[in-house]
Amino acid sequence: MKVRRPELVLAGAVVLCLPMVPGILHGAVGITTALVRFLIALVVCWVGGAVLTSLLDRYSEESRRAEIARAIDTAQRAAAQRAEAEASARAAERAEPFGPGAG
Repeated sequence: MKVRRPELVLAGAVVLCLPMVPGILHGAVGITTALVRFLIALVVCWVGGAVLTSLLDRYSEESRRAEIARAIDTAQRAAAQRAEAEASARAAERAEPFGPGAG
């Protein structure tokens, strides 16, 4: 499971555990319990980050493919127009081999 920004995952786990700080300071929550909760928060944030990264990668890949397909279509249309213009120019040369008004 790949995460693009692990520092944001760590920040998310810290934010999830912030409400536990007063309990730790007053002795209501033990250090072992706090560490276990932090590790669980870290795993939850890591999984969430991996899912979000996967989702964003999937949509960006689809967007890139659509853009490439549009570029290919545009290039093919331009090439077809150029070929058509060249063909009509050649046909015009054949119709008037010595240029306009040379007769």
